[in-house]
Amino acid sequence: MTSAGMAGHANPKAYLDDQFTYGRTLDGGGTRGMRVIDSAFVGNRVWYAAAEITRDGEPQYVIALVCLVRWNPKARDGYVFGYKESAPLWR
Repeated sequence: MTSAGMAGHANPKAYLDDQFTYGRTLDGGGTRGMRVIDSAFVGNRVWYAAAEITRDGEPQYVIALVCLVRWNPKARDGYVFGYKESAPLWR
């Protein structure tokens, strides 16, 4: 994506922290959400995070998130950022 696609975030860490923090109202009432507790952007290639899953505002459990990242803020074509999230290990 271009830097404009990053919605004003200064770097991949800030963008991904924001993307993986959310809350949603369920159709039948109540809420579900996820909040990034802590994260690290390592070597401009990988983003690691611990995230808390919530239900109705109450913590349920903590998961790990991993994204492979392409970050090139000086890309001549203007596409400075891309990421691929890991698939969940549970079903």
